[in-house]
Amino acid sequence: MASKDLHGFASDRPIMKVEDDLLGRSGFSSDLADAMASWQGNDSLVVALHGDWGSGKSSIKNMALSRLDSITENKPDIIQFSPWEWAAQEKITASFFQEISKSIGRKDKSKSGKKLAATLKKYGRYLNAGETVVSGLSSALPTLFVLATLVGIGGNFSNETWVNNTSTFMLIVLGGWAAILKWGKVLLAKLSGNVEATSKEKEQSLSDIRQELTTLLLKRNGPLIVVMDDLDRLTSSQLRMVFQLIKANLEFPNVVFLLLFQRDLVEDKMNDGMQLGRDYLEKIIQVPFDIPRIENTRLHSLLFNKLDKIIEQDESAASMFDSGRWGSIFYGSLNAYFDNLRSIYRYTSTLSFHFTLLKGKSAFEVNPVDLIAIECLRVFEPDVYKEIARSKEIFTKNGSDKYGRSKESTADLINGILDKANLDKREAVKEMVEQLFPTIEWALGGTFYSGDFSSTWLRDMRVCHPSNFDKYFQFSIPSGELSNSDLQEMLSLTADSDRFSSFILSLKERGILKNALSQFESFTDEIPLENGNAYIKGILDIGDHVDHESTGFTMFSSNTHAVRLVVWFLRRIDDLDERGNLLLDCFKNSNGISIVESILQGDENRREKSDADLILQDGEFEQLKAEFVRKLDEMSEASPTELLANEHLVSFLYRWKRWGDENKVIDWLKLQTQTAEGCITLLKNFVSKSSSQTMGDYVVKITTYIKLENIENFLDIAPIQEKVWDIDEAKLDAKGQEALKAFQDALKKREQGITDDDW
Repeated sequence: MASKDLHGFASDRPIMKVEDDLLGRSGFSSDLADAMASWQGNDSLVVALHGDWGSGKSSIKNMALSRLDSITENKPDIIQFSPWEWAAQEKITASFFQEISKSIGRKDKSKSGKKLAATLKKYGRYLNAGETVVSGLSSALPTLFVLATLVGIGGNFSNETWVNNTSTFMLIVLGGWAAILKWGKVLLAKLSGNVEATSKEKEQSLSDIRQELTTLLLKRNGPLIVVMDDLDRLTSSQLRMVFQLIKANLEFPNVVFLLLFQRDLVEDKMNDGMQLGRDYLEKIIQVPFDIPRIENTRLHSLLFNKLDKIIEQDESAASMFDSGRWGSIFYGSLNAYFDNLRSIYRYTSTLSFHFTLLKGKSAFEVNPVDLIAIECLRVFEPDVYKEIARSKEIFTKNGSDKYGRSKESTADLINGILDKANLDKREAVKEMVEQLFPTIEWALGGTFYSGDFSSTWLRDMRVCHPSNFDKYFQFSIPSGELSNSDLQEMLSLTADSDRFSSFILSLKERGILKNALSQFESFTDEIPLENGNAYIKGILDIGDHVDHESTGFTMFSSNTHAVRLVVWFLRRIDDLDERGNLLLDCFKNSNGISIVESILQGDENRREKSDADLILQDGEFEQLKAEFVRKLDEMSEASPTELLANEHLVSFLYRWKRWGDENKVIDWLKLQTQTAEGCITLLKNFVSKSSSQTMGDYVVKITTYIKLENIENFLDIAPIQEKVWDIDEAKLDAKGQEALKAFQDALKKREQGITDDDW
């Protein structure tokens, strides 16, 4: 028993009979069939059926053939000949009549039918013999060329007539021998077979056989209908061979050629510089037809019917379906993609598959309207889909975000993604994306939505909420290693700081950032130097938002890899003034601090060791330190809570204290730790972790701890201890509870006389 096609993957096949017609084109097919069946002309009739990819040419052909097959009186003979199947064998011309002969022989067992089949076979043999000789000569030409060259060289040694005559004679003999070797037994067998058959047929000429065919075809009550499909698949030379074949046999009576192809493709292939392909076809085709345009209402009804069946598979999805949103998004954008049957079948089969995968145990995992629209982008606009998939931060962040993107830069990023749509569909894609992601309207001159909408989007499983976003793209985002395509894309984005930083953050979302940055180090030398400003600023922008903790002794953090990328690029610039000014300019225009801090710390260490391999000259080094302090001073006043929660805070504090005003730093910390909440936030940043593994263990043990002396470099412990003494642990998040326990453990060990150095 054949397995059931659950998702309609095979539904793209053309229909075979009138009963399967869903678009009302059976009437046209019947009229076409009747017109061809009634042809009784003294010459051949050439009918062309034009239609674009997916317009239903083969379906109309099949319905017409089904109608012809039902005719009982003066029934025509139908021969389907596919030039595309014979093109690779270069036997289109010879095979044409042989295939017709075989078909007539199978279908018509009458005396006249057998006679016609035999005559067609004779005609094909004549063509086959000529084709074989031409092919053989073509194959032997390289050998003959070599021989002619050798004889030519020999002739150059002497001007004697007898030498030249002998050379010519040798050429003929050797050429004949070479041809025999080249063609082999197969060619000789074909030639001898055709000669033998021809002699048995009373040595008829080609003209005699054509006259015999004409007489036999005139006696037939019904026409011979030859159908040629998929002509647009052929090359230009193959097309010329087919049309030459048809043109050469237009004198045969009661023969109808039905040709199916996409008109613009064939016309372009037939342009040869001497005449236009359209003019060439007009000389051969007497009756051109275009596929009747399908009414949109019929197509949409078919689409809606299939979508209903998909949604009805899940009760939860059906209850979530918002018909109002569906109407807006379909008639506003989606309808532009469904103008033929093939698009509908192609789309609904993959939607059905993904719909099944997103069924949850008790509820549908995504919003069904959003899924329908996202799948439309995936199938018809894959470049846009891919860019959205890796731009989560842009499409789910409602308003200017913590990475400091302006309205203008965000709009540029979004428009860059929309520009990847098909040119004639860009407006439809823009409308679709705006309806899917109201979160981007603020950047495009539209509405800024309040936080209340975010809660609604979360409940409705909308794609625009960050908690739901990844579910819609789980089949497009690879995991593990970064592909070569991604590396090349990353390289191309180094000219745009915003897009480059967005790409890096998308790698963080995918959980492959550290590996990706490590791999990208190998591409440092390929980054154009003129991209320096955009490239370095893009890395500085994300430096504070990536992990900075190294695991083990040899593993680098993502932040360390980012620092290396900047340093390695800077070292490509030999002029130290230019190098320092580039970094200083990027730093002033960026909100990121940690990368420059690491570079300054490294150069400070080199100066202490009198290492001459400095990254920066003294002037730029001091300017960068001053800018670092200025940024922290400004941040401590403008956004103290954000600075206190920065995961690089402890590192900042050491440099801020040493390079800036120490009293200002201490006073700021005292102010931030006036509450228990502030103390817990500070303690989180002082938490350290170590790993250990004893012999025979399969699991690494992670120890979390706080060294009190690290905190005492800035503040007294007692006030903090007092503030968190009676705090309600249940109200703290996991990291807060972890920090509080580590702090309490450190206090107990100090009471027991265990110092930080003993750990």
